[in-house]
Amino acid sequence: MSHIDSFKHELVGLFGGLPIYHPLEEINGDFQCNQHQLMLGGGSGEHPALIIKNPLAAVAWFIMDELDSLEDDSIDARDYPLKQHCEKWKDTVRNSINWEYEANLYFCEWTVSTYKNFYDICVSPAMVNPFSEDADKSFEEWLILGFGEFIFFAMPELAASIMEKLDSPYKYFHHMTYNNILVVPKNFPVYANGGNAFKFT
Repeated sequence: MSHIDSFKHELVGLFGGLPIYHPLEEINGDFQCNQHQLMLGGGSGEHPALIIKNPLAAVAWFIMDELDSLEDDSIDARDYPLKQHCEKWKDTVRNSINWEYEANLYFCEWTVSTYKNFYDICVSPAMVNPFSEDADKSFEEWLILGFGEFIFFAMPELAASIMEKLDSPYKYFHHMTYNNILVVPKNFPVYANGGNAFKFT
């Protein structure tokens, strides 16, 4: 039994074959995690845990990164309607960003081998949008932005204080950038004792 099984939790999806969980109660054991956070892996007995410590900051970072990419004057706001909201949205999210990787990600009991194997997964073509060593972002930033994108679209309640201030945010996004967390369809059995995080209708 993995450490996460000692606590109520639900399965969010799979990242490169590794489970992403959402705790339904506070976890205070091999690692600390709460209902406002996400985690990859389940701790001892499973893949070592990676805690997404600050989902709000991850969403803010994702939004800021998307907005920064639209600053080129050659980008037409008619093709990218989000550009019309750049300054207003930047003002909304700016104070929620923490640029320190350690404030956003906590690698609990990871070894050099764990990091290496995880990195190999992330650069694999089996990922929908794998990390590229030629990218202008660091590996940690890629992770944070990917989780931020997922939370923005799929679990906005984890960043409610930002999302509530954005007027109809989804209608301005027409492209995916990361999309590496795959959600398990309804009716498939899952092993999390809180079931599937997404209740399909």
